[in-house]
Amino acid sequence: MNFEQYFSISADPYYFAALAVDFILLFAMLVLVRKLFGRSVGGVDTTAELAENDNHAFGISLGGATVALAIVFAGVASGDVATSLAIEAAFILGYGVLGIAMLMCTRWIFDKIVFPGIDLKQMILQGNIAAGILDGGNMVATAAVIYGVFSWISGDWLTGVGLVIGMFVVTQMLLVLVSRYRTIVFAKRNQGRVFAKAIEDGNAALALRFAGFQIGAALAISSAGKLVNFQEDGQIMLSIAAWVVSALVLLAAIILLTALTEKVVLYGVPVAREVDAQSNYGVAAVEAGAYIGLGLIIVTLLG
Repeated sequence: MNFEQYFSISADPYYFAALAVDFILLFAMLVLVRKLFGRSVGGVDTTAELAENDNHAFGISLGGATVALAIVFAGVASGDVATSLAIEAAFILGYGVLGIAMLMCTRWIFDKIVFPGIDLKQMILQGNIAAGILDGGNMVATAAVIYGVFSWISGDWLTGVGLVIGMFVVTQMLLVLVSRYRTIVFAKRNQGRVFAKAIEDGNAALALRFAGFQIGAALAISSAGKLVNFQEDGQIMLSIAAWVVSALVLLAAIILLTALTEKVVLYGVPVAREVDAQSNYGVAAVEAGAYIGLGLIIVTLLG
């Protein structure tokens, strides 16, 4: 029987050996997320926070970090295997560590640039559920974009690393724009109220809606690579410029679609009152689900 006639994977033993190497390395890095996460929040013991202090906000944030790392690692593992197991291991380990560093960096950007007036890490340690949802959602959104970048870029390892770092900076700027847009919308709906203050007061429903919008927008942005062919041989910068333009168009599209969806799906529901003022989890969940669903539809249609 011809194995490859019935199955879409290779029957070559080397292929399975490379898969085993990938899984072992990525699983080991994923297991380490608890210790890395505890240190990044403030040098806390994750076991104590979860089991002794019953810190639900910390658990939500850690859950978001775990999902985010899994998404990033999926992007790292995508593509063809290297010509040797040593090269494959170095590639996976190098990009895996880079992905972890990017997620740690995006937490700093989110805390210091998007919400400079509040300390999200400290709020998480104090058990603020809203802060935990914001933090976890931001990391998942960033991971979705990183996955798209990893899947789009090709070429040698050294060039790829430089491009990934450069594209990470660009995508973080786009996600900052997304965040700023939502805070402005909140202020307009609520007579100038400050979004960060509402989070500090514990409006977890507001954080849930925000996270859903951010993830949906990130999914749309991650699809930019499906519209642009990555070009090497001196045309890399042109490819990146085309990717950025495509990402901006998709971002504008998701903003318009989410505004329309909100009016259709929640017709007759005063969302500003229910979510912004009364912290209605049900309404916020519907909005967040609709936003993420739109992002997934865009990914599927462009796939």
